[in-house]
Amino acid sequence: MDPSRPLLGRGSFLSPSVPAATALLLLLVLLVTLLRLPISISPHAAATLADQKPQEQSCDPSSPLDCADPRLFHLMMRSAIDAFPAVHFARFGRPVTGDPPSASCDMAWRARSDSDSPSKATTKDYRRFAIARDPKSCAYSVLSIGEYHSGPNARKPRRGATNATIAPPPPPALSRSQFAHGSYLAYLGGGDRCKPMPHYLRSLQCALAEARYLNRTLVLDLTLCLAASYAAAGTGGMPEEGKRLAFYIDLDHLHSQVPIIEESQFWADWDRWGAQGQLRVRLVEDTRLAPIKFSKARDTIIIRKFGDVEPGNYWYNVCEGEAKGVLRPMRRAIRWAPSLMHIVDDIISRLQPDYDSVHIGASGEDLKRRVEVGLDAGRQVYVAGDGVNSALVEALKAKLTVHHLDEFEDLWGTDSKWFLEMKRLNGGVPVEFDRYMREVVDKEVFFRGKKKAEVLR
Repeated sequence: MDPSRPLLGRGSFLSPSVPAATALLLLLVLLVTLLRLPISISPHAAATLADQKPQEQSCDPSSPLDCADPRLFHLMMRSAIDAFPAVHFARFGRPVTGDPPSASCDMAWRARSDSDSPSKATTKDYRRFAIARDPKSCAYSVLSIGEYHSGPNARKPRRGATNATIAPPPPPALSRSQFAHGSYLAYLGGGDRCKPMPHYLRSLQCALAEARYLNRTLVLDLTLCLAASYAAAGTGGMPEEGKRLAFYIDLDHLHSQVPIIEESQFWADWDRWGAQGQLRVRLVEDTRLAPIKFSKARDTIIIRKFGDVEPGNYWYNVCEGEAKGVLRPMRRAIRWAPSLMHIVDDIISRLQPDYDSVHIGASGEDLKRRVEVGLDAGRQVYVAGDGVNSALVEALKAKLTVHHLDEFEDLWGTDSKWFLEMKRLNGGVPVEFDRYMREVVDKEVFFRGKKKAEVLR
C-alpha cells in the first residue's frame, strides 16, 4: 500500500462541518435547560411521602416507668458513678420499679470506699432514683439519688428471714448403710467448755484440722457454753449454756471445709445401728498421740477421750508436739455468721464512703489526747473497744465526727431483721445481742477503716 495515498473516508471524518457543530451545541443547551426545570409532584404522591416522615414520639409521664430499659439502666449507673466519685463500684443490680412507679426506680450496688484501703471487702447499698421523662421525646433524666438504703425494692430478701417463729428443720437422718459406710472422729470431754471464745475457737480449729487430716466426719456439738465474761449486765455473771454455734459462726462455710455431723444426731444413730458391736470403735486417751499413728485405721469411729485435769485436757493440745507438723489449725474454716456480717455491712454503709477507726483498750486522764494523736482533725471516725464511754465520745466530738457501736443499736433491736432471723433460728425464742456479738461487730467495723489507730495502754 502506498503510504502517500489517503485512507477511504479519512478526510471527511477529520474535517468538521459547521452544521454538525451547531447541532451538537443546541443539544447541550437543551439538556442543561431541561435539568434546571422544577420537578412537579402530584398531590397524591406528596401526601404519601408526608405519611412516611417519622412522627414525633410522645409519652405519658404518669405511666409506670420501664426500669428494665437498658438506656435507663446505663443512665442510673452513670449518675451513681458521677454522684459518688470516692466510691469504687464493684457491680450494679438491675433496676426495679420504685415508689411512685411513674417517677422512680430502685437500684442496688456493691462498692468499696477507697482503693488504697487494705480491706478489699465491699459493702452493699440500694437507693431510690427520682426519674423524669420529657413528654415529647421520652428522654430520661435523673433528678436525684436517695439516701442510704432508700431503695428497698432492690434489696434481695435474706434467706430464711421471712418467718420468725418457725425453727429450721433438722438435718435428714442417715440410713443404716450410709451410717455404716461413714468414718467419724469424735472428741469427748475436755476442759474447753465455757472458756472464752478465742480459747474455744482455737480448740475447734484443731479438731477440724485432725478430722480433715484423717478424712473423717467430725462429730460436733453445735451448741456452746458462752463464757461468763460475755454475760449481759444483771445476769450475775454466769456462763450461758445452749447458745447455738450458728449465732456466731457461718456453719454453711464450716460444712464446706470439713464434713460435720451434729453430736446428738450421731449418737442417736449409733444407738440404733452401732451399739450392737457391728461397727468398730477405736478409743484414744492420750492427747499426745499424733494422728499419723492411726491415719490408716478402718474403724467406723475414732474417739479421743480427754481427761479432767487442765490444761492437759484442752482440745488444742492435739495439734501440739509431734502432731504440729501435720495438723495446722484451720483458721480459714471459721467465718463469722452472715447475720453478724449483715450488721457490719449496714454500719459501714451508714459511715460511707470514707472513715477512719480507732480501737481503745486503755483508760486514763490523757486518753483523749492519745486518741487524737493518731487521727486527722475533721475526719469521720469510728471508735471501737472496751474503753469507749459517753464522756470520751463527747470530748472527741470537738475535733472529729465520732461514731460508736451503740449509735447503731436499731440494727439488732426487736424490730430488726437480725432479731427476727435469730428468733426463727432459735425456735421462736428471742436471742440477746450478747457481748461477744458486740465484740465481733465492733472489731470488724474497726478493721475496715481506712486509717486505723490503737490506744491499748
